[in-house]
Amino acid sequence: MGPAIENIAIVSRQKVRASIIEELIKNSFGIDVNTFVIDPNEVLNHTKLKERYLIILDLMGVDIPAKKIISELKKNYRNSAIIALHMYRSANLVKPLFDFGVNGYVYCEPTKDELHEAIQKVVKGGRYVPSFLLAK
Repeated sequence: MGPAIENIAIVSRQKVRASIIEELIKNSFGIDVNTFVIDPNEVLNHTKLKERYLIILDLMGVDIPAKKIISELKKNYRNSAIIALHMYRSANLVKPLFDFGVNGYVYCEPTKDELHEAIQKVVKGGRYVPSFLLAK
């Protein structure tokens, strides 16, 4: 994924959490970023993501196992990067998400600054691991 942040898809069934994440993104990057929320089951058959997208995957808002949805997203949207969102605070639980193919991970209640940093790093081709996991 290139350095421009233009399209961000938030994959979740949890509408309240998704709208909070969407608001954090808008407050952080401004109105030039196109964000939208999509149901996890629809995203696997959706044609709207044919362009390069950053996908924020709310793993607490999906009924599909993490390994399956991440591998399907990586297969269907090769040009897209994925930031996983969950309540895990243990490296032993987060590391498999990177093994499955995510490019970044944030705790389920990220600050605006943390989410901004994660998005910036991932869209530039990097990997974002939160500081609380690096310290362990």
